[in-house]
Amino acid sequence: AVRGLCHALFEFCLESHQIILCEEIIDEVKRNLLSKIKVPASVVEEIESYIRDSTVIRRPVAVENGVFEDESDLPVLGVEEVSGSSYIITGDKDLLSLKKYKDVYIISPRLFWEITRGNAKR
Repeated sequence: AVRGLCHALFEFCLESHQIILCEEIIDEVKRNLLSKIKVPASVVEEIESYIRDSTVIRRPVAVENGVFEDESDLPVLGVEEVSGSSYIITGDKDLLSLKKYKDVYIISPRLFWEITRGNAKR
Protein backbone atom coordinates (compact mmCIF):
# COMPACT_ATOMS: atom_id res chain seq x y z
CA ALA A 1 0.00 0.00 0.00
CA VAL A 2 2.92 2.31 0.67
CA ARG A 3 6.53 2.40 -0.48
CA GLY A 4 9.07 1.40 2.13
CA LEU A 5 11.00 -1.54 3.51
CA CYS A 6 8.12 -4.03 3.45
CA HIS A 7 7.22 -3.11 -0.11
CA ALA A 8 10.85 -3.49 -1.24
CA LEU A 9 11.15 -6.75 0.66
CA PHE A 10 7.95 -8.12 -0.88
CA GLU A 11 9.16 -7.25 -4.38
CA PHE A 12 12.57 -8.82 -3.64
CA CYS A 13 10.93 -12.01 -2.39
CA LEU A 14 8.69 -12.19 -5.45
CA GLU A 15 11.81 -12.13 -7.63
CA SER A 16 14.03 -14.42 -5.57
CA HIS A 17 11.87 -16.62 -3.36
CA GLN A 18 8.51 -18.29 -3.13
CA ILE A 19 6.06 -16.49 -0.86
CA ILE A 20 3.65 -18.85 0.85
CA LEU A 21 0.55 -17.51 2.58
CA CYS A 22 -2.77 -18.76 3.87
CA GLU A 23 -6.26 -17.26 3.77
CA GLU A 24 -5.93 -16.07 7.38
CA ILE A 25 -2.86 -13.98 6.47
CA ILE A 26 -4.62 -12.47 3.47
CA ASP A 27 -7.65 -11.65 5.64
CA GLU A 28 -5.42 -9.94 8.19
CA VAL A 29 -3.70 -7.90 5.48
CA LYS A 30 -7.08 -6.77 4.16
CA ARG A 31 -8.34 -5.88 7.66
CA ASN A 32 -5.22 -3.86 8.44
CA LEU A 33 -5.26 -2.04 5.12
CA LEU A 34 -8.90 -1.05 5.64
CA SER A 35 -8.85 -0.22 9.35
CA LYS A 36 -5.32 0.86 10.23
CA ILE A 37 -4.07 2.42 7.01
CA LYS A 38 -7.51 3.46 5.74
CA VAL A 39 -6.90 2.26 2.19
CA PRO A 40 -10.04 2.49 0.04
CA ALA A 41 -11.86 -0.83 -0.42
CA SER A 42 -11.34 -0.78 -4.20
CA VAL A 43 -7.56 -0.49 -3.71
CA VAL A 44 -7.61 -3.27 -1.11
CA GLU A 45 -9.34 -5.49 -3.69
CA GLU A 46 -6.56 -4.73 -6.20
CA ILE A 47 -3.88 -5.47 -3.61
CA GLU A 48 -5.59 -8.73 -2.67
CA SER A 49 -5.76 -9.76 -6.31
CA TYR A 50 -2.06 -8.95 -6.77
CA ILE A 51 -1.14 -10.95 -3.66
CA ARG A 52 -3.17 -13.95 -4.80
CA ASP A 53 -1.66 -13.85 -8.31
CA SER A 54 1.90 -13.50 -6.98
CA THR A 55 2.04 -15.96 -4.11
CA VAL A 56 1.24 -19.56 -3.22
CA ILE A 57 -1.80 -19.99 -0.99
CA ARG A 58 -1.79 -23.06 1.24
CA ARG A 59 -4.17 -24.40 3.85
CA PRO A 60 -2.43 -24.46 7.25
CA VAL A 61 -2.41 -27.57 9.39
CA ALA A 62 -3.82 -27.31 12.88
CA VAL A 63 -1.28 -26.21 15.48
CA GLU A 64 -1.89 -26.98 19.11
CA ASN A 65 -2.49 -23.91 21.17
CA GLY A 66 0.03 -23.59 23.95
CA VAL A 67 2.73 -21.99 21.85
CA PHE A 68 1.41 -18.56 22.87
CA GLU A 69 -1.85 -16.89 23.77
CA ASP A 70 -2.91 -15.29 20.48
CA GLU A 71 -4.76 -18.06 18.65
CA SER A 72 -5.09 -15.90 15.54
CA ASP A 73 -1.35 -16.39 14.89
CA LEU A 74 -1.57 -20.19 14.86
CA PRO A 75 -2.37 -20.41 11.11
CA VAL A 76 0.94 -18.67 10.38
CA LEU A 77 2.73 -21.50 12.15
CA GLY A 78 0.43 -24.05 10.51
CA VAL A 79 1.14 -22.82 7.00
CA GLU A 80 4.86 -23.13 7.71
CA GLU A 81 4.38 -26.82 8.45
CA VAL A 82 2.94 -27.47 4.98
CA SER A 83 5.34 -25.16 3.15
CA GLY A 84 8.78 -26.17 4.37
CA SER A 85 9.76 -22.52 4.71
CA SER A 86 13.10 -21.34 5.99
CA TYR A 87 11.72 -18.14 7.50
CA ILE A 88 8.55 -16.64 8.83
CA ILE A 89 8.88 -12.91 8.25
CA THR A 90 6.60 -10.88 10.48
CA GLY A 91 6.19 -7.74 12.51
CA ASP A 92 3.93 -9.54 15.01
CA LYS A 93 5.55 -9.28 18.45
CA ASP A 94 4.07 -12.56 19.73
CA LEU A 95 5.44 -14.49 16.79
CA LEU A 96 8.78 -12.70 16.95
CA SER A 97 9.12 -13.62 20.62
CA LEU A 98 9.25 -17.30 19.61
CA LYS A 99 12.39 -16.65 17.50
CA LYS A 100 12.08 -20.15 16.05
CA TYR A 101 9.30 -22.64 15.46
CA LYS A 102 10.51 -26.15 14.75
CA ASP A 103 13.25 -25.57 12.13
CA VAL A 104 11.99 -22.18 10.94
CA TYR A 105 13.41 -18.86 12.04
CA ILE A 106 10.88 -16.16 12.86
CA ILE A 107 12.37 -12.78 12.07
CA SER A 108 11.41 -9.19 11.37
CA PRO A 109 11.29 -7.75 7.87
CA ARG A 110 14.27 -5.55 8.74
CA LEU A 111 16.40 -8.52 9.85
CA PHE A 112 15.48 -10.53 6.75
CA TRP A 113 16.41 -7.55 4.58
CA GLU A 114 19.78 -7.27 6.35
CA ILE A 115 20.39 -11.03 5.98
CA THR A 116 19.66 -10.88 2.25
CA ARG A 117 22.10 -8.00 1.92
CA GLY A 118 24.81 -9.89 3.80
CA ASN A 119 24.77 -7.38 6.65
CA ALA A 120 23.41 -9.64 9.39
CA LYS A 121 23.12 -13.19 10.60
CA ARG A 122 20.09 -14.82 12.14
